[in-house]
Amino acid sequence: MAQLPATLEKRKNKMLISKLTKGFNVNGFTSKAAAIRYLKSKGHNICTLLAQPESNPKVAKNGKVVEVMTCALHLAPFNLSGFQVCAKASQGCAAACLHTAGNPAYMDQKEKSRIAKTRAYFLERDAFMAVLFFEMLAHYRKYFVKQGVEIAFRLNATSDLPFESRKVTIDGKPVLLMEAFGKIQFYDYTAFDNRAIKFAKGDMPKNYHITFSKKEDNDQEVARVLWHGGNVAMVATKDIYKHVLEQGYIALPSPTGSPIKYKAVDGDAHDFRPIDPSNSVIILKAKGDAKTDTTGFTVRKLYTGKAQTLSAAIAAA
Repeated sequence: MAQLPATLEKRKNKMLISKLTKGFNVNGFTSKAAAIRYLKSKGHNICTLLAQPESNPKVAKNGKVVEVMTCALHLAPFNLSGFQVCAKASQGCAAACLHTAGNPAYMDQKEKSRIAKTRAYFLERDAFMAVLFFEMLAHYRKYFVKQGVEIAFRLNATSDLPFESRKVTIDGKPVLLMEAFGKIQFYDYTAFDNRAIKFAKGDMPKNYHITFSKKEDNDQEVARVLWHGGNVAMVATKDIYKHVLEQGYIALPSPTGSPIKYKAVDGDAHDFRPIDPSNSVIILKAKGDAKTDTTGFTVRKLYTGKAQTLSAAIAAA
């Protein structure tokens, strides 16, 4: 098993959630059922928010490869619900979105469910966050406490929202959601370079890991994120995916213009990005519509010529 980050050390007594007993209140609700009833009374037909760890084939690899059970939140991407959750989406990433992954026979119902969740998030935020908290607490108790299994949460599986700043009020005390689950790992991909750079600088919650997503229109942002020590994920053709992993690195332009070598990581082995080496490029093989992408989202050619290390480039800058 790959080495886990320090945030996954089992120190339950130091987490706010480990101190909760029966009868506590979250955003005015004493149970998930109470919050669900409220949401349904407002027209939001929701039964659950988080997907089971085994429901997404890629996320399911986390449990098998790195032994971390990962629960993901899937909202309706872009403005499909009438509310924008992917403000930095491009044509290429829209076509390759995980929203359409899975059995097409279930797509209609899945989309309706995600739209309902997204509308509840924007229109009834307190009740939504209460349901999310109670479900996260249930997963924590089921896997982490009872089974001794590490868990993680990916709240932006099909969205790009600032969950690092979302709070819940527990027994009258406001607390950041990620702080309440302080020793449980959260992770996401983002198209916002400012969020990725904040993470690289250590300005995000200690238990939150962010990987920046390369698209067809953000090469300058990719260069900045890598320059600051962050990680970047990119989709490539099968041949490039294989070649880059065989040579162990990929050369990409820097803010100074000169190509820099970055360690390449196999992004298809599992989805648990927190164990990736820092300042790496995560290579994902094009799947589905990404195989025939013509926007530039899928990388089809590599930079050639001499490349230097990041430290050498910074010293010369």
